[in-house]
Amino acid sequence: MVKVREPAVSNLFYPGNKEELEYMLKYFLDKAPLFNAVPEAVISPHAGYVYSGETAAYSYKQFLNLDPDKHYKILLVGPSHYVPFEGISFGYYDYWETPLGKVPVDKKEIENFVVNNQDLPITLNTIPHAKEHSLEVQVPFLQMVLKDFSIIPVVYGQIDFHIVEKVIEEIKGNRDDVVVVISTDLSHYYPYNVAKQIDRNCLLAVENLDLTYLDQCEACGKIGMAAIIDYAKKAGWKSKILDYRTSGDTAGDKDSVVGYLSSIFYKEVK
Repeated sequence: MVKVREPAVSNLFYPGNKEELEYMLKYFLDKAPLFNAVPEAVISPHAGYVYSGETAAYSYKQFLNLDPDKHYKILLVGPSHYVPFEGISFGYYDYWETPLGKVPVDKKEIENFVVNNQDLPITLNTIPHAKEHSLEVQVPFLQMVLKDFSIIPVVYGQIDFHIVEKVIEEIKGNRDDVVVVISTDLSHYYPYNVAKQIDRNCLLAVENLDLTYLDQCEACGKIGMAAIIDYAKKAGWKSKILDYRTSGDTAGDKDSVVGYLSSIFYKEVK
């Protein structure tokens, strides 16, 4: 029996109508600049598109620098907002569905990792994925910028960031057919100017590949951020902040805002 992960937040975080969704995504992507860097990994926000879609588009625009005729495996990594658990949960589905169609899940990659890491706190239980938005909102963007791809969905609960880094190390490694997407929002519900001061630490952590700044960073996906920053530093990647704004800059008021970041990690061309 084919197991399909159906949309949980369409018509809530993004339009459930295919044409309306495509129009919104195209609008965001057309506005975003294209930089001269091929993504090894990106950080992208996961709020409703009216709040964070413009920022997310900065990350996904860079996927246009990838080979359009190649199959890519996208390692999607995000925090669990609704199901508290210890460890990581792979989204062990056959397909992931959005209003734009079905995306295959690379079950073979998941199986290989699980078999080779039986000492780690891993589950194939998909309950943490069923209502989780942190990965779901990334998929329609991917469908707009890639022709041929599969996903490896990973949701984490309470866990040491080194375990998430282990997933990145083994599945991504030096492979150029795997791109990592780290899903996170930044500070939540502070006044605008306070939020920007707190979020500055998150940006410095990414810019400098320096985990010490994360001590003063408030992000729901901070574990994923730490994992990719630490891995990028070890791999010799460069990093660039593509966009930062808050809900107060988009569709919300400035009394209580959420911060959003898009960034890219890439190999320097010599």
